[in-house]
Amino acid sequence: MQLDKLRLDLRPRSNAQGLDLGFALLQAGGADVWRAWLALWLPLSALTTLLAWYWELPLGWLLAWWLLPLLERAPLYVLARQVFGEQTSWRDALRAWPRELGGGWFRMLTWWRPFMAGRGLHQPVWVLERARGNTATARRATIARNGTGVAAFLFGVSLFLLELLILGSGLLALIGLFLSSTSPDLGAVFLIKDVALRSAIINAVVCTALAIVAPVYTACTFTLYLNRRATLEAWDIEIVLRQLRPPARPTAARHVAAVLMAAPLLALALLGMPPPVQAAAPAASGPPAVTDCAPPEGLKQEDSGRGPDRSPQQAAVRRQVDRVFEHQDLRGYRCEQVWELRNRPEKEKDKPQAKPLLPRWVAAILAGVLKVALIGGAIALVGWLLWRYAAPLRFNFAAAPEPRLATEIGGLDIRAESLPADVASAVRTLWQQGQHRAALALLYRATLSRLVSRQSLKLHHGATEGECLAQARSANAAGTLDSASLALADQATTLWLNAAYGARWPAADTVTALCTRWQAHFDREAA
Repeated sequence: MQLDKLRLDLRPRSNAQGLDLGFALLQAGGADVWRAWLALWLPLSALTTLLAWYWELPLGWLLAWWLLPLLERAPLYVLARQVFGEQTSWRDALRAWPRELGGGWFRMLTWWRPFMAGRGLHQPVWVLERARGNTATARRATIARNGTGVAAFLFGVSLFLLELLILGSGLLALIGLFLSSTSPDLGAVFLIKDVALRSAIINAVVCTALAIVAPVYTACTFTLYLNRRATLEAWDIEIVLRQLRPPARPTAARHVAAVLMAAPLLALALLGMPPPVQAAAPAASGPPAVTDCAPPEGLKQEDSGRGPDRSPQQAAVRRQVDRVFEHQDLRGYRCEQVWELRNRPEKEKDKPQAKPLLPRWVAAILAGVLKVALIGGAIALVGWLLWRYAAPLRFNFAAAPEPRLATEIGGLDIRAESLPADVASAVRTLWQQGQHRAALALLYRATLSRLVSRQSLKLHHGATEGECLAQARSANAAGTLDSASLALADQATTLWLNAAYGARWPAADTVTALCTRWQAHFDREAA
C-alpha cells in the first residue's frame, strides 16, 4: 500500500461512516466505475431477458443475480486504483477482469450466494490482497470483527430490499400507468396475457434495479474494508509520521506576531478587566415540561394532623418543608403529558373463516411429508458440513510441525535469494548514489534474513519492526542468539526507523562503519 498517494482521508471511523464514505468516493470519480460495470452487466441482462422471453420464465433474472459477485470485481478494480491516484479506464478494467476472477469464486457462487449479503467486505481479500486458503480465511475473520461483518451484511440486505421493493415496484408501477387504457393500474404488468412478454418486462425491470444499486454496494463495502484496515493498521498515524519534518526555526517575524497577539491580553490584565468571553449559545427551545398536577387519590396529603402555627418562624419552616416535599423527586408521583386518540377504533368483528382448500387428512399428509423432508434436508446439510470441514475437527496426536519461517516482514522481502551476493558493497553503492532509503532498507532486510535463515529466529508474518527486535532480544536472553548479532540488528533497526518514519538520515561514516561490522560478522559466520 502506497499510503503517500492515498486520496481518502482515512482515520478510525464508525461502520456507518465507513459505508457513507463509499457514496463520496463514487460521486467523486465514478464515471469509469459505472462504465466498467455496465459494460458487463448490460450484455448479461439482455441475454437473461431474451431467455425469459423465449422460455417464458418470470424468474429469469435469477441467473444474472446469481452471477453478480463475479461482475462486481470489475468496478472494484477501478475503485482500488483510483483511491491511490491511479487513473484506470473502464477498458483497462475489462481487460483485467478475467484475471481478477480467481479466489473465492466457487464459494461466492455456491453456498455463500443465497445468504452472504456482506460479500463485498470480503471481495478485496481475494482480489486485492491475493490471499488464498487458510490465509484468506484468517484474514476475512480479522476484517469482519468489531461489528464490521454485521454492518456489511445489514447494508447488503437493505440494498436488496431497496432493489426489489422500491426500485423494482416503482418501475413496474410506471410501466403499468402506460399499459392501462381506462384508469391508471399499478399492477397492469401482471395482467398481461402474453406470458413471454410479461416475463421479459419483469426481467428487464429487475435487471435495471440491480444495475442502479450494484456499484453503490461495491463502493460502500470497499470503503468499509478500507476503514477496517485503517483502524487495524493505524494508517492515519503512519501517514502523519511520514509527513513529519523537522520544526522550522523561529524567525523575527514570528516573534513580532506573537508579541502583537499577546498585547491585548496583557493590557486587559494590567487594567484589571476580565478578557471577553464568547456568549453561550441559547439552549434549544422545546416544549415545556409539566411539573404541576393534581396528586393521585392514594397520595393526597391531609393537613388535619398538623396543629396551628405557634410562631412566624414555625410557619416559615413549615412552608420550606412543604416546598421541599413538593419536588417531583420526593412527592412520589411524576407529571407527564401523553397524546391519546380522541376516537379510539373499535375492535374488528370476527371475520368468517374461509373454507380450507384441502381436506384435513390431505393437509396432514402433506405436513408430514414436508416435515420429513425438512428434517432429512437438515440432517444431510449437517452431514455435508461435517464431511466438508472434517479436517479441523480431527484430533492429531502427532508432534506439531515446525513453524514456517517468515519470508516477508513489513512489506520487505527477507528471503535469502532476494538479496545480492555482497550485501555490504551493495549498501555502500546505493548510499554513494544518493539512494539512502533503498540502502537502509536493504541493510535492514538483509539483517533480518541472516537472523531467520542462519540463526533460526522465529518471526511471524505481519510483525512490526519493534516486534522483530523484541523477538531478537528474547532469543538472546534464551541463549539462541549471540550478542553481536543482536547489536547489529538493534543498530540496523534504529537507523531504518529514524529514516523511514522520521526522515532523520544517518551520517555516511555511520553507515560505512555499520557495513564493515556487518560484513565481518556475517561473512565470518558463513565461513
